[in-house]
Amino acid sequence: MFDLLIKGGSVVDPVALTSTTLDIGITDGRIAALAPALSDGESNRVIDAHGLLVTPGLVDLHVHVWSGVAELAIDNDPNHLARGTTTVVDAGSSGSNTFPGFRRHVIEPSATRTLAFLHISGMGQLDLEIGELEDIRWARVDRAVEMARANPDSIVGIKLRLSTMLVASNARVAFDRAHEATAAIGKPLMLHIGGTADEAFTLEEALGRLRPGDIVTHSFTGWPPGIVDSTGHVIDAAMDARRRGVLFDIGHGAGSFSFRVAEAALADGFTPNSISSDLHVGNLHGPVFDLVTTLSKFLLLGLSVEEVIAMATLRPALAIGRQEEFGTLKVGGVADLSLLKVVEGRVTFHDTRGESRVGDRRLEPVATVRAGVVTEPAAWGGARS
Repeated sequence: MFDLLIKGGSVVDPVALTSTTLDIGITDGRIAALAPALSDGESNRVIDAHGLLVTPGLVDLHVHVWSGVAELAIDNDPNHLARGTTTVVDAGSSGSNTFPGFRRHVIEPSATRTLAFLHISGMGQLDLEIGELEDIRWARVDRAVEMARANPDSIVGIKLRLSTMLVASNARVAFDRAHEATAAIGKPLMLHIGGTADEAFTLEEALGRLRPGDIVTHSFTGWPPGIVDSTGHVIDAAMDARRRGVLFDIGHGAGSFSFRVAEAALADGFTPNSISSDLHVGNLHGPVFDLVTTLSKFLLLGLSVEEVIAMATLRPALAIGRQEEFGTLKVGGVADLSLLKVVEGRVTFHDTRGESRVGDRRLEPVATVRAGVVTEPAAWGGARS
């Protein structure tokens, strides 16, 4: 009856923020049926999902997977598909000069669905020591626009890292050019914040110029200037940006997530739109490990299972205008699913500022289904206590 039948799981609806026990039948890589009780019939494979969460395939809005070229990048499928994530968006590893190679050597051969924010710097993020916009000549609007228009299926927006160590004294002109490019292609700007020491172009001004649908990543960074001020409250510019429709993404990374900032922002009612890992060589073995560990930190911070799943499925899909392709489960849709278990027990989570919090549960992938094909999970590298 089906190529694959998933029985008895608690299916998470990221729209309604509810969970319902359902069976899911999959045929030819698509969801053929969603119902409370489907017959095993002649199904080629049946997965017993009783006691598991069954979610739309997890979407990581901020990763780096230009492995072998960008120094910070990691291999794609072993670190994403094998850890519960079916779709990733590379956040600026490639620019207009290097994107054709990224497409050929990463996007096309990967089993993980892979999209990209194109860096406004033509080189992308190649080096760990030399900033990609220290020489502003790399920020060529015409080339970025041309590449984005030539690859609308894969390029979802423009990326800019605003830290002074990456743009030197070019923060304003870099922002101007990224802003111009996104206006030309009608797609969002993903703005990396934290570490901008340019008094002539402040974070407040940058936030004030963002358009509805633009994305601030590293939203809960502890690296100043950030969205939480010295009094422990979210700055007015961030509140105003959110009211205008600017989106705020986590982008945990190796230096861009602080428990204290997260706690202060959540206390002010400032929840993220999306939760992403910013997974790369500097955090793969801690403190990030994977997207599910990042989601688990937000369970510790008080969000519900349904909320964190929405922030890593439907919300990122909406942010890049791909909600018709992935992010929800529906009959006829591509069969991208993540099967997760809630592991009970004491676990220590670490941020990027040397602080830790102890929780009592975490999410762990049991299987990942990408277009109907099942991938078994790789082992988790996180610490238990």
